[in-house]
Amino acid sequence: MPNMPEHEIHPYIEFKACPDATLGMEIEFQLLNPVTLDLTDGISVLLNSYPETPEIKPELTQCSVEINSKVCANIRELEADVISLVRTLKGRCESLGMALCTAGAHPFSRRPVGITPRPRYLAIEEKMAYLSRRMKTFALHVHVGMPSGDVAIAVLTLLKPYLPILLALSASSPFWEGEDTNFASFRQRFLAMMRDYGVPPSFNTWSDFAEFLKNTHTAGLSAISRDLHWDLRPSPGFGTLEVRVMDALPTVRENIMMAALVYTLIVYLLRCHEQEACSYLLPHHWWMEKMNHFNASFHGLDADYIFDDQGHSSPIKAVIQETLQKLTPTALELGTTAYLQHLESHLVNQPSYLRQRRLFQETGSLKILVATLVRELEEDLAV
Repeated sequence: MPNMPEHEIHPYIEFKACPDATLGMEIEFQLLNPVTLDLTDGISVLLNSYPETPEIKPELTQCSVEINSKVCANIRELEADVISLVRTLKGRCESLGMALCTAGAHPFSRRPVGITPRPRYLAIEEKMAYLSRRMKTFALHVHVGMPSGDVAIAVLTLLKPYLPILLALSASSPFWEGEDTNFASFRQRFLAMMRDYGVPPSFNTWSDFAEFLKNTHTAGLSAISRDLHWDLRPSPGFGTLEVRVMDALPTVRENIMMAALVYTLIVYLLRCHEQEACSYLLPHHWWMEKMNHFNASFHGLDADYIFDDQGHSSPIKAVIQETLQKLTPTALELGTTAYLQHLESHLVNQPSYLRQRRLFQETGSLKILVATLVRELEEDLAV
């Protein structure tokens, strides 16, 4: 999303309401040495070659670059904007002697990575020490505009049961530092070591959330709302609900599929809230939420999903199919039907984590795997 001012922590934090369900996304990309295909600390050189722009941003580590879409009215506008941004970024990286790809984690990089020398990131390094220099993870974030802070908090609670679905579909980090972790998304397991990542708590009102944020500031745990790196969080400066649980996926097309799902799902839940109607999946005990999250990161689309506090479960694929059926009217309204159909036929049947694992089993080479990630992005942008 475009740069907007963050607010200091006050007893009440202004939420910059969006009257329409606007849409935006961020994708974190891996900067690579084109010969070794290992991560390279290239962000400073890359940013020096760009004029100051909110669309291309640094991240915590110097081996990562993030693209930020403009605020879009619909999924087709978002798709066109992101394709243009990534094409330009890829060309710029190549002109500077770097390759570009993305996935939830780099499969074989073992070295500690450099921290981007900006005050915010250096402060994170001071707090997180060793962990910050091992943060070789790459995410997809989707923002959807909310009409008020109270509505954002209500939809946040309704959306939490769906986070394992989004994680299972986007899982693309089975390898870590040269090892097959047996996880679909090891990125999530690495982030679980950090103090402010994971499934967020629930709040009753925006005022409750603002009070919580004020208290974390008093405790010295946060300075601004962006310091809460939850899988799902309100973003008051943007006036959005931001979904952060997903691994970055290798192609723009796959990331847009996930954005379409998040967009449709949030608007569906917004309608449920407005009409005081129950959604398909209901919030339940935090421990069950935690177990569903772990199962999705471990088993991906082969996970079982616990759907009530009595422990009853169903295969997550069945839950995904039922969710997509429930979203049909909303998808027609938003123009996302084709994207969700492609998602069901592609990501459910050919998830990235299985494609990566099968390729490694066939070739025995993680370097070939990274070369394939580079090629997947290149071929996708050429279409």
